[in-house]
This record gives sequence, structure tokens and C-alpha cells, in this order.
Amino acid sequence: MATIETSTQAAAKRWASEYPELGSEPIPVEPLVSPRYFELEKERLFKRVWLNVGHLASDCPSPGEYFVKEIEACDASVLVIHGRDGKVRAFHNVCSHRGNRLVYEQRGKAKNYLTCNFHGWTYDLEGRLAGVMDEGGFADLDKPCLGLTPLATDTWKGLIFVNFDPEPAETLASYLGPLIAEFEDRPLERVQRMWHYQVVEDANWKVAMDAQNELYHLPILGPVHAAVADLYTMSEEGYARFTTFKRFGPLHTLWGTAQNPEFEPSGLMALLFAKAPPPKLEMPTRGGIFDYYVLFPNTVLVLLADQVVHYNFWPEAHDRVRWDIFQYVVEPETAAELWYAHYWKAKIRDVVSEDIASHEMVHAGLAQRAKRTFVLQDEEIQIRNFHKAVHSYVDPAEVGA
Repeated sequence: MATIETSTQAAAKRWASEYPELGSEPIPVEPLVSPRYFELEKERLFKRVWLNVGHLASDCPSPGEYFVKEIEACDASVLVIHGRDGKVRAFHNVCSHRGNRLVYEQRGKAKNYLTCNFHGWTYDLEGRLAGVMDEGGFADLDKPCLGLTPLATDTWKGLIFVNFDPEPAETLASYLGPLIAEFEDRPLERVQRMWHYQVVEDANWKVAMDAQNELYHLPILGPVHAAVADLYTMSEEGYARFTTFKRFGPLHTLWGTAQNPEFEPSGLMALLFAKAPPPKLEMPTRGGIFDYYVLFPNTVLVLLADQVVHYNFWPEAHDRVRWDIFQYVVEPETAAELWYAHYWKAKIRDVVSEDIASHEMVHAGLAQRAKRTFVLQDEEIQIRNFHKAVHSYVDPAEVGA
């Protein structure tokens, strides 16, 4: 088994010494269980930053295609449309007449117009008001001012982002900052979505994010996690280890781990690797076997040589989160490549199944408020960075933490 550092003392200080600005103090519990804190997050965080809502090639690749994203953390339903001019735009999914939800279905394709099914007001694919039923009955109807209400919208690497701030403090490029250069050689816009899982959990969104942001739990959480652990770098004692951690400004991060060079596949995996070599994505990794990027606040991109796994954690309440899990691959060209993709679809499903229970049990324990803080070790450095970023938008002291 590949190992790194043997000194427990060195392990406790490895990342802390490199990133002293992240501190070493315990993390307050109240922001993870407080309804008041969640309301502050909605106003000061989610309604002010750039949020990833879709993938262009998978959700609306051609003019006329649209999809709807429910974003409870912004108290909004969002309509994203690929216009006839080739531009992707996002709007509040609200008719300008009486506030009816304009589009009910989750996705679709319009030839030229979208029509409200309450009073028949019609909008073109660029969001302009195009037709009003019995228009003569309105006095001084200012049609040019009654189009759909737009949201700031931009794309990066084929990912679609929106910002609810009417005048965003920064562009998407500025918000992503150094990640722009980091992804220059990563062709995310060319991958195809293979599958999508959606899980609704009784847990705070930060609890779910935290659980996916470390490897400390890997050998112990369950048999599927323990089996996967053999793939990765471990200490001599058998503890999982990051081989890289990097900050991109105060918000976004990368962590990764190297592959265990002594790993020998067995069972179905051995058969799979022999008969179906993994297709190459030309997606170079920085940290070893995979790169785990956190695009603050709620998006994760896990880059592997053969696939990309994409998470969004959408808060629905202070104690409920919707976890969207997507897999992207190059289009399978052979039965072997299709088999390979489905193998990892099932493997990730099994890993996630063990994660779900832990997210909910952690939240239930924290909600008892038996503890006011929790502690982190050095291999949980990403969690420390994440909470520091959240707290920069909402001070825990405002809810007595």
C-alpha cells in the first residue's frame, strides 16, 4: 500500500502549517442547525453569489430548449432558455401579468414562444413580451417593459451560472478567479451527461458538503467505502490522506489523493478493467487519481481520467437539502465503454447510499445541541476552509454561536 508520512505529530500539522490563516479552532454548531442562520444565508450568500444551475450540452444544447430549476435558497423558480440568437438566458419563472408560474414542466423545447396557461400572455425565446390576449382591454400597456424578469447569466466551460443580485458585485470570471486558468486544459464543455441521481436528505446543506469534503471517514463508514479506500494513498496506519490541497482565493478549493500503486483489482472490477479499458477524457488531474474542486458555495466537480462527477447541494430548508449527482463521460462508442460507464454508475450509487445515512445522522446529532462546537483534524482542512468562507458572508455570532 502506498503510504506517506508516519509521524502523527507531523500529520496533525501538515496542512495547518501551510495554511495558518485557516486557524485551528473548533467550528460552531449553531450555523448548521439554526433556522435563523439559514434565512441569513439565503439573503446574504445565495442571493448574492454566482450559482451553477446547469450544463449547456446536457440541459439546453440548441435554440428553443429550456429547463426550470427550483432554488429554494433564493425563494425562486428559474427558467433557463437557449435563445434563437444562440445566447443562454435565465429569468424568474414568473408571468408579468398576474405572477403565475410561466413554465410548469421541468424541461422542454419551444419553437418560438412560451405561453402562460392562465391568461395566454406569450413571450419569445429572448424573454420579450410578444403577445397579450385581448390587449385592447388594457390602458397604457407598456409591453417593452413587461418582458420576463432577467437574472444575470453567464457560462464557463459549458456550465451555466446565474446571480440573483440585480447588480452583481463581480462578474462570473472575477468570482471564479484563478480557477479560470486552472481549467484551461480541462474540456468540460465537451463531456456528455450519462446519468443523474437526486437525493433529498433531512440534513443541513453544510453537513452534506462537509461529509463529501474529506477522506477521514473512508476506512470506517461502510463496506463500500472501505473497499474504495484501497484505491487511494494511505498512511502506514491505514488512514486516508490528501496528497494535494490548494485554495483559489478565499472561496474555492481543490483537494485530491494519489492512487495506491500496489492496488490490484479483483472480482468484477478485475474483469471490467481487462475487458473494458477506461475511455480517456483528456482531463488531466493535479492531485493524483482524482481532483475534487469545490466551487463555492454548493458545487463540486470531481475530475478523473475517465469521467467527471458533478454535485450540487441545494438547500431546501435549514434541515433539508437536495443533492444532485451527475456523471459526465465521453460518448461511449463501444459496448465495453458503455459497460464501463454503467459499472461506475452503480459503484457511485452504492457509495452515496452509505453517505446519505451519515448525513442525516450527523444532522440529527448536531440538532440536539449537546455540543456547541465540533473539532477538525488536519485532513479535514477543506471543511475548515468551507466554513470560513460561509462565515465570511454570515457571522455565526448573529445567532449566538
